[in-house]
Amino acid sequence: MTAIASEDVLDAAGLRRAVDSLVGSPVLGVAVVLAAPHPDLPRESASDPRRVRVDLLALAAEGRTFVVHCNCFSPSDLRQLAPVLAGPHAPYVVFPDAQFHLTALAGLGLAVARVGCTRTAATLLAEGVIARHDELEIAALSRRHLGAALPGEWLSGQVLPAWSRLEVVAAAAAAAPALLRVLTPELRAHGLSRAYELECKLLPAVVAMEAAGVGVDGPRWTAIADGWRAELQVTEAPERRAQLEKLISTYAHWPREHLGDDSRMRPHLHPLATDSGRFACSQPNLQQVPSEHTAPGLRSCFRAEPGNVLVIADYAQIELRVAAHLAPCAAMRDVFHAGRDPHRATAATLARKPEAEVTAHERKLAKAVNFGFLFGMGARRFQEYAEANYGLVLDLAAAERAREAFFATFPGIAAWHRKVSALQPRSAREDLTVRTALGRRKRFPAGKFSFNAALNIPVQGTAAEGFKKAMIALHPALAELGGRGILCVHDEYLAEVPEEHGEAARALVQRVMQEAMAEVVTSVPIVVDSRVARHWAE
Repeated sequence: MTAIASEDVLDAAGLRRAVDSLVGSPVLGVAVVLAAPHPDLPRESASDPRRVRVDLLALAAEGRTFVVHCNCFSPSDLRQLAPVLAGPHAPYVVFPDAQFHLTALAGLGLAVARVGCTRTAATLLAEGVIARHDELEIAALSRRHLGAALPGEWLSGQVLPAWSRLEVVAAAAAAAPALLRVLTPELRAHGLSRAYELECKLLPAVVAMEAAGVGVDGPRWTAIADGWRAELQVTEAPERRAQLEKLISTYAHWPREHLGDDSRMRPHLHPLATDSGRFACSQPNLQQVPSEHTAPGLRSCFRAEPGNVLVIADYAQIELRVAAHLAPCAAMRDVFHAGRDPHRATAATLARKPEAEVTAHERKLAKAVNFGFLFGMGARRFQEYAEANYGLVLDLAAAERAREAFFATFPGIAAWHRKVSALQPRSAREDLTVRTALGRRKRFPAGKFSFNAALNIPVQGTAAEGFKKAMIALHPALAELGGRGILCVHDEYLAEVPEEHGEAARALVQRVMQEAMAEVVTSVPIVVDSRVARHWAE
């Protein structure tokens, strides 16, 4: 790639020139390079812009690139760049990796109004088939799509020391808009434009959620972990010992490793890490915090700060509702439109009795049946699933009867399964693709088709799209109440708000989540359960 002509910004006059030149630009390419991390920082945090300061900030527009040396300026000085990024005529700001860069800019006190991202575009175009994640870095994408080699190596904002940091960050900023201009027609041709726009609009809310973190009662957590250790010393039952050992090895160390000085855990959220588009979470993975049944008291450690409350909202039976919409399944739609319980409906078929006479045990079995067989589970696998998740022990004949009852109750689901199963003969010789409601694709290369995934991904992915639309809308709406989103776990959303706005925020979150999902899942009613609480387990 031809060397990028750039201007170093080292003083107030240079910063003023950069602002005057860039403000009002319709499209802006932005990239940062982090400073060298502190030697004591853990390796996994060395490229975390929440832990390492920004060294260089490059901004490119209309053939000019400015490289701001951030250590030459105070935070208030750098905020002079605010109108460049989010002014009245906000540009479309294109990043090599928007989540990383928005986090870095937030650390400088800078926000972005309109977000573009080459990594997001490339991830969607890969259709769930990515050999190596460095294929999504701007250097690899520029070679492939622009026929241009960026200088040095660009990996999550870090530059190998053998190359000029100035040259690399300038080249990345300049390349990002050019690359997106090439990728945009591909997104359109593959029907991915709506999915791309959704993911880019989501990122400011995700970055804010990561920055907010979740309040945790560290001493209570430590006391609970000490209780596990004490119980392990006296427990002889093998199953309980195995459970305690897993709890201790997985969770006991979390406060020591992940709790900040302000008593908040700030995990990394990954909105595009799964084939379906559902969030993943790491460092730590708060999505795997066990239930109160498995680890009593642990969820109660996640609590609001004094003067605040948590608003906790969860989509009710969302996978069944999405499946009823996508399959389509008229019988399941009718259940939801009538306000009936789908688990009671299945239980009534299985037990051959009216829904009103279904017992709690029969409903529990039906719940396992509905969620177990929805995505193509066989009877033998269902036996294991029902025992592991619901404590239900069934022989194979009973599991087969349960499967038959499920499809008899919801014949549209059976027809959907047959339709997807009919793809399998073609799967050995050709690539096959499934889609979510907004067009996100999962491609199965020839010979690698999965019947279960072909059922699961459109449903979970569509539910994720509705949830993400809600998160986008809730980000500014909660701010007006002095609140903020702090965590998303599968189909559950947690916000923290001032206590005096708790009920108003609960009503807001419930309404927005219902309306956003209804924009995607149009043929069944959407139900959101919500509550105001002091802690997650309340």
